[in-house]
Amino acid sequence: MVKAKEYVKHVAYLESFWTYAVENRLSVAPVLELLQKKNGTRTALLTCNTTDELKFNLEIVQHMAGYRILVLGFHGYPGGICMPDLSIDMETLSSFMGKGFRNWVVFFDSCRTMNVGKDRILDFISTTEVKMVIGYRKELDWLDGAAIDLLILNWLQFYKDMRKFWKGFRRAYKDLVGASGMVVYHK
Repeated sequence: MVKAKEYVKHVAYLESFWTYAVENRLSVAPVLELLQKKNGTRTALLTCNTTDELKFNLEIVQHMAGYRILVLGFHGYPGGICMPDLSIDMETLSSFMGKGFRNWVVFFDSCRTMNVGKDRILDFISTTEVKMVIGYRKELDWLDGAAIDLLILNWLQFYKDMRKFWKGFRRAYKDLVGASGMVVYHK
């Protein structure tokens, strides 16, 4: 892969508390810091633990110049994401997003969210007009997921054509893709 600067897509990462152990809080911050140092990719990490925080943060990041990757780092269930004591399905999330993320990549960095019928995911893409959706059908260990995050977010920096990204990534990490239940859907 040869890095092409014009393809850099900055990353907006929204995450919820992974556990209630906030003194020793798990966060994807070190992964994003590594991505920044390696590629010069700007990142924004925002915490969302309520519906109002999620809506507010989605409104902010959709207007950030140069940002084209939205990562939703939450616990998940088939067809949705979870925040403390709250679940939000893909349809509700798409209504929060509207068309403000047109041509973005959306990465559901949440276990099992993509374990739904293809029609629901394609409806999400159609409603939001995002370019591509990435996510998992299976349950993942948190640290394994963080390692995969770094690989995905790094690879996304080198591709303008998301179909070529997925073809190359899937070929390079065939076993990882299979073990994680990772799937990708395009516009």
